[in-house]
Amino acid sequence: MFFALLFTPACLISLAAYTQFAQEQLTQYQQQSDKMSAAINKRLFKRRTLPNTIRYSEFSYIQHIYNPQTKQLTQELSPLADPQYYQHADGLVGYFQIDPDVGFSSPTWPFVIDSPEDQQAITASTNASSKAQREKIATLQRIVSSSSKVTQLSESGAMKEKELFQLVTDVPDYFIFYRIIKMNERLVMQGYVVDKHAFVSPAIIDTMNIAQFDKPMSILVQDIQQNQGAYLFSRRNQQSDIEITLLTSTAEMAQQQLIKRAKLNYPYTDFQLSYITSQLAPSANANYGLALMAVLLITIIFGCFGFYRIGAQQLALAEQRLNFVSSVSHELKTPLTSIRMYAEMLSMGAVLSKEHQAEYYEFIQSESERLSRLIDNILQLATLNQPERSINLQYVKAPILADTIRSKLSSLLDNNQFELVISPLTDKLKTTDVLVDSDAFSQVIINIADNAVKFFDREKINDKSRQRLDFNFSLIADNQLQLEIRDYGDGISAEQQQKIFELFYRGGSELTRTTQGTGIGLALVNELMAAQQGSIQVKRMTPGLAMIISFNVKTHQM
Repeated sequence: MFFALLFTPACLISLAAYTQFAQEQLTQYQQQSDKMSAAINKRLFKRRTLPNTIRYSEFSYIQHIYNPQTKQLTQELSPLADPQYYQHADGLVGYFQIDPDVGFSSPTWPFVIDSPEDQQAITASTNASSKAQREKIATLQRIVSSSSKVTQLSESGAMKEKELFQLVTDVPDYFIFYRIIKMNERLVMQGYVVDKHAFVSPAIIDTMNIAQFDKPMSILVQDIQQNQGAYLFSRRNQQSDIEITLLTSTAEMAQQQLIKRAKLNYPYTDFQLSYITSQLAPSANANYGLALMAVLLITIIFGCFGFYRIGAQQLALAEQRLNFVSSVSHELKTPLTSIRMYAEMLSMGAVLSKEHQAEYYEFIQSESERLSRLIDNILQLATLNQPERSINLQYVKAPILADTIRSKLSSLLDNNQFELVISPLTDKLKTTDVLVDSDAFSQVIINIADNAVKFFDREKINDKSRQRLDFNFSLIADNQLQLEIRDYGDGISAEQQQKIFELFYRGGSELTRTTQGTGIGLALVNELMAAQQGSIQVKRMTPGLAMIISFNVKTHQM
């Protein structure tokens, strides 16, 4: 619950911050898109207004120029007649002039189209370039004549003077710009035709070249009326230069994020610009903030997990202490009560038979020894894992260890009708020096033997031959002595085998357990073996259990 109360608000705050960062980044891109749209509109406006500076006379193939100094009238070709002029105009198809009385003409062709002179010139011409130029003029005428608006405006009765170029968009794929001016006291229509996309796209590309987008940016230039469009993809190369690519397949732009849509200004309102990108680039501050939030969330997770582990360990420790107090109270109370009762009976003279008195004295002695072992274990537990604990390691002959086993365990095993079996020592073992602490070794074997006797269920195992404890000595690789202590009881489960050396661990519940003990014996054995630079292992046998303890040795050659 603590984790949920802490982690959930942190996640919500992180999500809100991430959303805010993303929105701020989107806003920045949208503002940049607005600037780009404004720059594109400005370029298109300039392209529309610059042709207004073309003089009226330049729309004729031959223009008459008056020289005020010489007072002479000269004839020159129009600048618009030069083919080189068209190479610098994006999407320009051609210029035209319509005189209601004369007909359709262009500054790049000396004759009025479809006039007798025009037909005669094209028939007589053997110049391929002239024929190609004539075909271009014919294409220009077909485009202009296909506009119903231009046809209507070019009629003499409908003409009204308009000195600035106006736009007609009723011809697919083309813009037709026109103006109606007065020339020689007559109204004449002058204009030019451009390819829509070839006219608009360069203005967009030129603007994209100076845009400062951090991520690759694409613009869909879409003709709404004709439902046509093209993708312009912008990205920076390794030299930090802008590269513009025309993409014809919409599949290449799948899974793109829309930033903004914008229409071009009048008269190009048929065109819509859609700004898209594959991924918004978070700013450095956003990255820094998101990194801090990620560290915060990770810290909360590990912190709560750490608190959970500490809490679980404290609960487990509390349960162990409760079990320990319960078992120690029982272990102390039971023998003390028995000792007190037997002692009072003896002191009051209630037991007259010397045979029964001897039995009572023997019982008091046995219970006193058990209390002493319990108290020794508790005192030894208090010094576990403390550097100041005194361990006096010295080399002892292996036969001395065997004698120690007999002397320390004979009384315990005899009283419980157990047989002690120590395997004979080989000649090599008899000369082996074992690195041990005598007191610690004694306590190790007493605790192990006491466990074996205590957990032997006589009611369940009705077999006196299994009431025995085997001690087998062996050498391992000339540098270790191994002592296997084998009992023939019920053994333990695999789960108990994993926990058998844990402090205060006892199998089963304190409320239902019938065996005596405090759960510190084998934990103490494990610590004592580590203090003697040795080790202890548990091996499940059939039947019973084997405790294998190992010591460092020093051998002597015979």
